[in-house]
Amino acid sequence: MKTVSMLNLYLDAIWKRRLRLGILLFIFSISTIYAQPNRIYLEGEFDDWQSLQSIHSDPAGDQNSGNTDFGNVWATNDERFFLLRIQLGEEINLQDLNSITLYLDTDNNASTGIQALGIGAELEWTFGTRSGRFVANGSTSGIGHASIGVVTAPTVSSTEFEIALNRNALPDGQSPLFPNSEIRFAFQDRGPGGDVIPNESGGIAFTFSDDPLPPVNQIAIAKQHPNSIRILSYNVEVDGIFQLDRQASYTRILQAIQPDIIGFQEIFSHSLQDVENLIETMLPSGSGEQWHVARVQSDNFVASRFPITGAFGIQGTSNPEANGAFLIDLRPKFATDLLLLVAHPPCCANNDGRQFEIDAMMAFIRDAKNPGGPLTIAPDTPIMILGDMNLVGFNQQLQTLLTGNIINAQFRPSFAPDWDGSDFGDLIPRAVNLPMSFTWFNEGSSFSPGRLDFMIFSDSVFEPLKQFVLFTPTLPPDTLAKYNLQAPDAIIASDHLPVVGDFRPLNVTGIANNGQLPTEFILEQNFPNPFNPLTTIRYHLQQRTEISLKIYNLSGEEVITLVSKIQAAGTHSIQWDGRNHNGEAVGSGVYFYKLQAAGFSQSKKLVLLR
Repeated sequence: MKTVSMLNLYLDAIWKRRLRLGILLFIFSISTIYAQPNRIYLEGEFDDWQSLQSIHSDPAGDQNSGNTDFGNVWATNDERFFLLRIQLGEEINLQDLNSITLYLDTDNNASTGIQALGIGAELEWTFGTRSGRFVANGSTSGIGHASIGVVTAPTVSSTEFEIALNRNALPDGQSPLFPNSEIRFAFQDRGPGGDVIPNESGGIAFTFSDDPLPPVNQIAIAKQHPNSIRILSYNVEVDGIFQLDRQASYTRILQAIQPDIIGFQEIFSHSLQDVENLIETMLPSGSGEQWHVARVQSDNFVASRFPITGAFGIQGTSNPEANGAFLIDLRPKFATDLLLLVAHPPCCANNDGRQFEIDAMMAFIRDAKNPGGPLTIAPDTPIMILGDMNLVGFNQQLQTLLTGNIINAQFRPSFAPDWDGSDFGDLIPRAVNLPMSFTWFNEGSSFSPGRLDFMIFSDSVFEPLKQFVLFTPTLPPDTLAKYNLQAPDAIIASDHLPVVGDFRPLNVTGIANNGQLPTEFILEQNFPNPFNPLTTIRYHLQQRTEISLKIYNLSGEEVITLVSKIQAAGTHSIQWDGRNHNGEAVGSGVYFYKLQAAGFSQSKKLVLLR
């Protein structure tokens, strides 16, 4: 059984860190930064940093050589994490093949710890080697990511990253990583480039703030939209779902989620009948129900409450059917099919092989949308690619999935993948009770948690209503009890976490909430109203048309465009987080939202309360 020692890094009996000793009454150094705490969601996107000013800006071109050239760095904290965002000047994979090192002087004493860049660092962490050193009570110990709870995003290559460290970590098992509220930190490229931030000796000062923050938005596990389809992507780690010592955890997880469609990866040595029998045991069918199971010549399986009418292999680097495409008939619940690709491209440093298989998948989708291939789907058929995509290398692989930009010549031409000529959507679910979106977690690996599992989909015709990653170690006791889960379940079952999305087709032949297509254009009142931090705006389109949905202030000035594209007939919704087109948080007050579509125009009032 896997160990669960990581639980005390992420799950405390009391989530808030105890109050820091003392209250600072004076500022002794003009370099000291008193942070404003902020609710950051570690998902590899940076919109939620926009309200914060960078804590330091490094001059451009001051490195010795190479392209690693530090830019801006931001710092903040919440109840559980110390959070950093840093610009690197070149596209790299932060968890591999670099010498970028973080130094943390957590007792704010330059005479103790590892001497580096004018600070005495209790923590030295090198991201590219995924290793570090921790100094406490005169002793130095080597540590891995689990010792400090480090999480970085994105997992693919990027020019900037966000970083979280657990404020409650005990790296050596007994000494706190952050004993004081005042710390200093610095970054150094320890390779030939040699850039540092800051250039001045003494690091960057930061002071934690425990001012209250809005709570992390809780995600209910149960399906809340009956007229939706719950889809689960699950890598079961080398047939782990069939291992007797892990089956109890799998059973509890599947019964808590209650999926309608499951895309499995890493079932290597079991048959269709084995999978069908096991799923029927774990999720027994009711009256009029059954499980349909299909696979291609790979480790990818589909189990569906809806009939599977076609299965197609997609070329891989060493297997003619490395990944699978499955046509699922969603009738009579929805008058449409679903084209579902279940994928598990090559892992790790095999960027070329992964790009090859992703290109092949996108070419299959392009050809399926046009007559003449092995499969032709009707216009506006929902399309989804899910699975353990192993996106731990070049960002281009993710961009190909989203944009249809195909790299390998044999699979070209590139194309706009969604039905309205736009990019596909990326679900980016986050953990139920954690402000993070990692889907892979293995405390025994040198690699820290990352987002490897994806749901990429045609968001012009397939509306996500709920999404989450089930990471049971952070669930509170009442939620565990409600769903008959145990805290270690998710990490006992697999090193990949269950990724869940509830979807509703919005294609021209689909069925709306009331069982019929809308007969008129309708703009609903946003909910909640007043709101903070998010509100949902729902609207109904009686026909496929180009629409515009914008927010205006009381002076009639446009604040942000929420939607501007062609959308299918049906019911749609979108959220507004109270930010303008620059990503800046707007103030409390009354705003208007306006829908324009095919001659229809309507405005409604909403209220933001900060």
